[in-house]
Amino acid sequence: MRTLIIAIVLATVAAACSSSDDQADTTPTTAPTPGSTTAATAAPAPVEDEAVSFPTGDGLTLEGRRFGSGPTGVVLAHMRPASMESWFEFAEILAESGYSALAFNFRGYGNSEGAGFAVDVDTTAAVDFLQSTGVTEVFAIGASMGGTGAVAAAAERAVGGVATLSAPDRFEGTDAIDAARAYAGPLLLIAAEDDQPYAAEATAIAAAAAGPARVEILPGQAHGTGLFATHPAEVIDLLLEFLATNA
Repeated sequence: MRTLIIAIVLATVAAACSSSDDQADTTPTTAPTPGSTTAATAAPAPVEDEAVSFPTGDGLTLEGRRFGSGPTGVVLAHMRPASMESWFEFAEILAESGYSALAFNFRGYGNSEGAGFAVDVDTTAAVDFLQSTGVTEVFAIGASMGGTGAVAAAAERAVGGVATLSAPDRFEGTDAIDAARAYAGPLLLIAAEDDQPYAAEATAIAAAAAGPARVEILPGQAHGTGLFATHPAEVIDLLLEFLATNA
């Protein structure tokens, strides 16, 4: 009887080992391809963002959306006839890169109060708001009229740098030439060579600048945030490099 029990136990163990080996044989021996359902890599965390509002110096309330929570802030001012949504994709890239980005609507756009244009007043208000959130430094980036507003705001507030996409030298009473003369910080001006007069005006703003100014003229005729569609990698790299160099 003892011999029979031992034989049964050994047979059971052998069967279990055989079953285990069969299971192991069916396990893939190659690593799962990236993006497959069996990949072990975790999906990237979603970008943190929130709807915000803030006052202007002349008593209006503007709406915006803040992305990320990094120590360095970046104001993103839109072009006409676009809105703050035109900056959302790049704002997410900034947040993923460790910045706190604020895209906002100028007066009369979206749910922002008011009408007409005061791109200098509105962009300055956005800089003030982002500074009030506790960031250590703020940069201003603007497309077309937003670029004119960004240069003007830099003449009024302490910012780490200004970058523009197709900024006119003057827009509805806001003068980027005069503002550049009063601003001693770094400037990056990007435009497309066939998008005139904005390529020439980028050079004129740079020539008037009190501080270091760099002009990048790209092929084509895309305007403002349209440059992200025609030169995505180049424009993103230029802006991120500018921020990293001057932050």
